[in-house]
Amino acid sequence: MAKKHVYTKDSTGYGDFIYIDLLPEVRRARRFNVNVVGALLFAITVAFFIIYRPYRDRTFEFEQIYSTNNDLVHELQLTQEEFYGYEIDMNAIQFEEDIAEFEKLKVNFNNLVDDVELIVDDNGGRIRSVSYSAMSDTLVVRISIISQFSYNSINNELLNLNWVNGSNYSTPNKIGDDVQYTSTFTIEVNYNVE
Repeated sequence: MAKKHVYTKDSTGYGDFIYIDLLPEVRRARRFNVNVVGALLFAITVAFFIIYRPYRDRTFEFEQIYSTNNDLVHELQLTQEEFYGYEIDMNAIQFEEDIAEFEKLKVNFNNLVDDVELIVDDNGGRIRSVSYSAMSDTLVVRISIISQFSYNSINNELLNLNWVNGSNYSTPNKIGDDVQYTSTFTIEVNYNVE
């Protein structure tokens, strides 16, 4: 409390010092401290549920994800080291386009040979060997016949087949003392024929 000394005289002329209380005594409720403590506890409780718990949950989730990420990064590094250790050539693996190119070269070889065999049998001949080159689209057939004049007939019949682009044959040669003549036919195959 703030007090001040003041000198005053009364009606008789005697003076004396008196104390004047400049701040009157104010009664404050004792509840003030209880209210502050209660408000503070309420604020701490609200902060716990609004701030701390979500923060704790997110931190825990972050640590789990970060740990998983580190594991996966490590596994990726090990896999890459193993990959490089095996010296795998990716160009050798990526062959899908090459397969598409080979699909174009697909030929039903048995049907081709069957057609040629029927023509040769009709002319009394025999097939000695057959080979097919997918790169040059040619079927090479070695045929033996008794008459060397039958080769022209066989060649004409081959040219009438729808899958034949062209056909020619070598000059018939006699095989030793045998009465048969052998000639090699080179037949150009059109593999796009349906």
